[in-house]
Formats: sequence, C-alpha cells, structure tokens
Amino acid sequence: MRQLLTAILRFLLRHALQFALFIVILLAGRLLLAEWRSYSAGSEAVAALRQASGSADSHGASLAEAATLRVNALQHASHAVIAARLKQVQAQLAALRAQRQPSLFTLPLPDPSTLALHAQDEATRRVEIEVLVQEARYLSVLQAAISGEDARQTLARLHAEHVSAYAALQHNLRQRRQLEAQHPVAARLPSSDAYAQLSQLDAEGQRLREVNLQAYQAWLAQRARTSNATNITRPAPFAVDNAALAGALAPVQKAIAAGEEQLARNWIARWRAPVLDVAPTAALLVLSAMLLPAAIKAFFYFVLAPVASRLPPLAIARELQVNGCSLPLPPLGESRISAVSQALQLKPGQQMLIHPEYLQSSPVGTHKRTQWLLDWRFPFTSLAAGMAALTRLESDVTASVTISASDDPLLEVAVVHLPAGSALVFQPRGLVGLICDAGQPLAISSHWRLASLHAWLTLQLRFIVFRGSVTLIVRGCRGVRLERAGQGRSISQSATLGFTTDVLYSTMRSETFLPYLRGQQALLNDRFDGGNGVYLYEETPRHGKQPGKVGSWFEGFTDAILKVFGI
Repeated sequence: MRQLLTAILRFLLRHALQFALFIVILLAGRLLLAEWRSYSAGSEAVAALRQASGSADSHGASLAEAATLRVNALQHASHAVIAARLKQVQAQLAALRAQRQPSLFTLPLPDPSTLALHAQDEATRRVEIEVLVQEARYLSVLQAAISGEDARQTLARLHAEHVSAYAALQHNLRQRRQLEAQHPVAARLPSSDAYAQLSQLDAEGQRLREVNLQAYQAWLAQRARTSNATNITRPAPFAVDNAALAGALAPVQKAIAAGEEQLARNWIARWRAPVLDVAPTAALLVLSAMLLPAAIKAFFYFVLAPVASRLPPLAIARELQVNGCSLPLPPLGESRISAVSQALQLKPGQQMLIHPEYLQSSPVGTHKRTQWLLDWRFPFTSLAAGMAALTRLESDVTASVTISASDDPLLEVAVVHLPAGSALVFQPRGLVGLICDAGQPLAISSHWRLASLHAWLTLQLRFIVFRGSVTLIVRGCRGVRLERAGQGRSISQSATLGFTTDVLYSTMRSETFLPYLRGQQALLNDRFDGGNGVYLYEETPRHGKQPGKVGSWFEGFTDAILKVFGI
C-alpha cells in the first residue's frame, strides 16, 4: 500500500511540476513575444518618422530656395502685381490648411503602416505651410512699403501744388500793391483804366486764394493719411527663416524622441545595440577559432613535419653517450610480452620496488617497507610518474612474487629484463615497479635534446634512460609488445613506452591529413630503425585519449607538460 501511495504521489508531483514548468514557459514566451512586437512596431514607427523628417527637410530646402527667388523678383514690381501674388499665396494657404487632419505627431503613435502612409504627407504639408506663411508675411510688408512710397510721393506733389498756388497768390498781391502805388487816385475811380486793372487783379486774387486754400487742404488731408506710413521702408531681400522652418517639424522631432524613449525602455532594444557592437568582433573571434587551428595544423602538417621527416634520425647511443646493447626478444612470431599477472623471482640481495596495488601476493617471510620515492635524485619525475609511496620487498631466500593490475581489468603487466651494459629510453608513466640490486643505486639518467627538431615537434625534450642490470615491471592497456625495429617501423607516439639506445629514433608525418585535422591522429608517429634495436609499446593507449570529456583540455595540458619532461 505504501509503495502504491508513493508511486501515485510521485506521479502527481512530477506532472504538477511539468504543469508549472509549462505555465512558466508559456508566460515567458508571451512576454518575450509582446516585447518583440513592441520593439518591432516602435522601430518601424521611429524609422518612418525619421524618413518623413528627412524628406520634409529636403523638400523644405527646395521650397525655400524657390520662394526666395520668386519673392526677390517682386522687389520692384507694382502694387497690383504684389497684391495678386499675395492673394494667390493666401488661397494656397487656405487650401493646405483645409486638408489638415488631427496630427499624427501630437497623438499617440498609430500603427507603423498608417504612420508610414501619412507621416510623409503631413510633414511635407507642415513645411509648405510654413514657407507660404513666411512669403505672405513678407509680401504684406512689401505691399505696405510700396503703399507708403506712393503716399509720400502724392504728399510731395500736393505740397508742390500748394507752394505754386501760394506763389501765384503772392505775385497777385505784389501786382495789386504796385498798381495802387502807381495810380493811387485813378485806382479808385471806376471809369479809369487803373480801376479796371485793379478789379481784374482782385478777381484773380480771389481765385488764387481759393486755389491756394484747396491745395493747402488737400496737402493737409494727404499728410494726415500718410502719417502712419512715413516710417515704413522697403524690407531687406527675402530669406526663409530656417529656425521657423525647423520649428514646423518640431512635432515630428518630439514624436521621434517619444518613440526612442519608448524603445529605450524595451529590454530587447537595450541589449540589441551592445550585441550588434560586439557581434562583428565575436564573429571574427569565432571565425579565427575555426580557421586558426586548421591553419596552424596545416602549417605543421605541410611545412614543419616534412622538414622534420627529412632530418637525420637521432642515434640515441651516440647522442646520449651510452652503449647500445639490445634486449632479448620473445620467440619468433610472438611480440606480446604481457599478461594479466606475472610471477617474479626475488633473489637474496635484490629488492623490489612496486606499487602496492599491483602487489597481488608475496611470501610471508619477505621484508616489506615503504619507499617514498623511486629515486631521490629525480623527485619530480618520481612524483609525476606516480612512483611514490612504493612498497619495497626484500627476502633472505628466493621468493616468488605475483604482480597483477588489480585496479583496472584492461591493464596487463610485462617484465623487461635489462642485462648489464644495456640501456633503455623509457617513459616512467608506464612503470609500476622494478627489481634491482639492493646495495647499488638505480642507474637512471636524464638527457635534454633542445637542439633537435624531432624533440620540439613531439614535445619530448627530455629522455630518461634506465641502464642494466635491472628488471622493469611495465603496465599497458590491453597488453605490451616488444618488437625489433628492423628496416623501419612506425608507431603512434601515444603508444610508445620505450626503445633501446641502439635504435635510430626519428619522426614521420601521419599518412593522411584529414584524420590529423579532426584530432583522430597525431601529427607525427615515432619511427624506429636499426637491425638489432627493439622498441616497447602498449597495444591500446589511453594516454591523452579522452576528447569531449569534462576536464580533457586540462588533462591534455598536463600530458603535454609531462611529455616535455619525458615522463
């Protein structure tokens, strides 16, 4: 019953969590879709407004240029011509203002399609109205200036007529006084000629007084009419006020600013600009990460590797100044020298240094102690190769010790006997133990080869040499083989465990480029030449062969460092 209830509760809990997860996913998707739609609509609206503003600016510039040329051509036109043009401008303004609808720029922004259709027309109409308003204002001022000029000319003419009439009246008065002075008596006698002349002068004087009075009254009336126009002068040449023209598009700019502010609150817009700024650099880095390793590998494969293959091989016996003595080979046709377990004879006067986990069985009478390092002269090599905290066995009688790889079913153990005078270049990573004379130190030496291109390309700059007599206990995945170099043998570097010093060691390029490019093969394989030389390798190397696993890059780095030191 308890199991049934537990199963039911687990079932309900699992599907309840799925239900909650689906709700979260759907809500997040809805919010994301709404943000994206808002960003798209806002971006399209702002783009439409900017396009309308730019087009209206260019259209306004062309209208301003045309209006400037047209209005300045009317500077010396007559009052009637200017009035006709002013009437035409006012009719155009009335028609444009009649077309105006509620502004798209002062209301909340409509959808992008409506805005794209009407924003251009409204912006253009605003610019046209502003240019026509400035033209009408200038024509009104110019018309008033011309009217003032006409009024001042009329006043001057009436003033001249009044002056002429007054001068004629004064001349009449002088003639009358002169006549009275010449004929003081006769001018009073009705029948005399002087009286007749005086009567004519009186009649002419009366007429001249009326003419003078009329001219004076006309001048006074014209002066009263022109008193407001005496200070009006012709305006400067017409020029469109660009600030006012830009002010006509102020609602457009305000709408653009509002749209940009709305976009700034959208998190997609906030991230879009920084992402687009760094996207080219990121793409370049990705492209470099894709192509640079391939280019480097191609350079190594087609340039450096052929050069290294043509270099003379390393004669280890001569280069490292050791004697070249080969090892005994297994029977003909049998190169495998390993097994799941090995039985070794530990004689009196000998000592065995072995990893504790490889010590399967030993006689009770053997003496066991802990030896912390394989060789205190090479502490780093001992620690890096795992040859630390070893078990040291000694026996007073010949003892049979069984060695086995109990911690890994794929590992097998091989025994390599180095007779006196022989030497073996060996990588300590494959060493699990050895048997040597108890009273003598281990004959181990290290040699650096910094001037060899083979060493640099394989990153094995240091060779560790074991000299006989000593028995090495070696491990290998799926087995260990010992073969003669003969006329030339090639093997994967990751499988090589060691080779005798009478071998001519060199490197050769892997046969095909594509597996090397894909990381399935190493750039170089080890090559061994020499009739009597032998080399030692494990059948299935696992060293540095874990691509795709977490930490494999770190493992590869540490493997490369250990390889530099020949470990």
